Amino acid sequence: MRTLIVSFIVVLASAATAFAQSYGLSAPDEVHIRQSVEVQWTAPEESGGLLEIRPVGESSGRVNYAYTQGNPQSILAPEAPGDYTIVYIYESEVRASHPLHVVMAEATVTAPATAGAGESIEVPWTGPNSRSDYLTFAERDGAPVRGQSYAYVGNLRGAPASLRAPADPGQYDVVYVTGETILARAPVEVGGIEAVLTAPAEIHAGGAVRVSWVGPENSQDLITFAARDGDRIRGASYHYVGNAGEDDSAILTASETLGLFDIVYVSNDRIIGRSPIDVVEARVEISAPDEVTAWMQFAVNWQGAGNQGDIIQMHRGEADARPATFSYVDPNEGFVTLNAPEEPGAYTLFYFTREGREMARAAITVSPPPAAPGQLLVEQTRAALSPDDAVGVILDASGSMLQRIGDERRIAIARETLTGLVSETIPTGTGFALRVFGHREADSCRTDLEVPLGPLDPAQANSVIASVNAMNLAKTPLGRSIELAASDLEGVGGQRVLIVLTDGEETCDGDAAAAIQHLRDLGWDIRVNIVGFAIDDADLEATFQSWAAIGGGTYFSAADQEELADALSRAVTGPYEIVDPETGTAIASGRPGELVTLPVGTYTIRWGAVNETTATITSGDVTHVTLQ
Repeated sequence: MRTLIVSFIVVLASAATAFAQSYGLSAPDEVHIRQSVEVQWTAPEESGGLLEIRPVGESSGRVNYAYTQGNPQSILAPEAPGDYTIVYIYESEVRASHPLHVVMAEATVTAPATAGAGESIEVPWTGPNSRSDYLTFAERDGAPVRGQSYAYVGNLRGAPASLRAPADPGQYDVVYVTGETILARAPVEVGGIEAVLTAPAEIHAGGAVRVSWVGPENSQDLITFAARDGDRIRGASYHYVGNAGEDDSAILTASETLGLFDIVYVSNDRIIGRSPIDVVEARVEISAPDEVTAWMQFAVNWQGAGNQGDIIQMHRGEADARPATFSYVDPNEGFVTLNAPEEPGAYTLFYFTREGREMARAAITVSPPPAAPGQLLVEQTRAALSPDDAVGVILDASGSMLQRIGDERRIAIARETLTGLVSETIPTGTGFALRVFGHREADSCRTDLEVPLGPLDPAQANSVIASVNAMNLAKTPLGRSIELAASDLEGVGGQRVLIVLTDGEETCDGDAAAAIQHLRDLGWDIRVNIVGFAIDDADLEATFQSWAAIGGGTYFSAADQEELADALSRAVTGPYEIVDPETGTAIASGRPGELVTLPVGTYTIRWGAVNETTATITSGDVTHVTLQ
């Protein structure tokens, strides 16, 4: 019996020793604060363990912990220097331990001695790059200032950080922060800044005003409207100073509300410069023939303070029903062209501002034609463009272009139709540039010139087009993309055609109307055509129509691939004139691919610089003409 008992005790002791030896930890002996520590662990169980870091000598009061979901398992070192113990716990019991000595981490930051309020500065740094470490501004020798510019060092990959100085002048430090601990400081004195604005003292309601400035031009600085000696007016026209040209000027659109206002320079949400401006009553007069023939085109002249977005409509009676015809005003032209309705009778012409205020009206009578009219259909296989001319295309590849029409995504349809445009419609050798947005970064307003201006090489252009794909959540910077067309199409000797292909509204706070007006103000021979793809919002289409009018171009609506191909072709080929051969005056205009109704007779068709042909219109028939 005695021998059996001894043997039994030996067996138990051996089992306990084997059990204890089956648990173990391997980790560095020394790390810096908040360092990610890799711990190699051994245990009979494949999961269910817990790693804790505890102060030395304490059986509880863990500082950090991590469940054993991998091997090795990472655990964050404490933020306070000192001696600790890493323990492995299974079923609430400590099975293994390892000593850990935590020392202070080291970092450096370098910053300029002075900076202007709101100025962006470059900050080189070195540091441990622990989880969520960041650079920011702090009070001089004090704590970080909440709400100030910051940069996570993990996103910088060792590159200098760009930080925006505080808006309030004073003594600050640029600091490297890990957790709640500041590891390094560099002093910066932030000085005050101001801006000087130059603008007219008066503008008519709804008018466009050019503003120039001298200011710090910090990131996100902008020019906008404010109440006289008061706060910025939210929703008013504005312009980021970084989007200006070399002359540091921009065009703003005044409200139609009369009164005393300021144009202000805003930096870091602070107004640092003002220029007073009075918004006064606008006046417009319109004139047109007393009588026009049904179906015929005719001109309505206007004089006065015409603004972008204004519209001239023709109504049967008062302006409380759908207009018989209408056209948006081009502020650069003193007339619009309307198509007389087919139904004879008494009508009224109305001039409305973009906010719907009636400015003028005139009576007009539509008389029946002496004979039933005919129609003209002009077709053109290639645009009348020369190597001195240029076509610029802005392609929307934002997230909405991933939606489907039938079995194909919108972006795939856009690629196919653009391929046809550069292969079959735009003559080889014509100047060509392609700008795309939405295809490179999600949640971004980035816009990229993918094909710089040069003679069109269809194969090269199609290779780039084929590589474009829409990106989910990417935004729609229409205004910024149109602004950049000023540099994209610079140096062209002949005419310029800019085509904006989009399926949605501006989402980057740009001002496309002002950008288009700026292109016209350059004095170029330019047409800005807007192609709306799968647009089901009538108000948005009206906005696009007004933009095209400002740009001396046309808005084209396309619901599917066939309509998109037709719209792009017509946007490039340009308009032609229909001329009365007896008087030599243009009586109508049209675009290839669209029917134009005309009285019976023979007409001259003019297109391009020197091209013309004749067409005879017969009652009730469609006359086909192909432009070569």
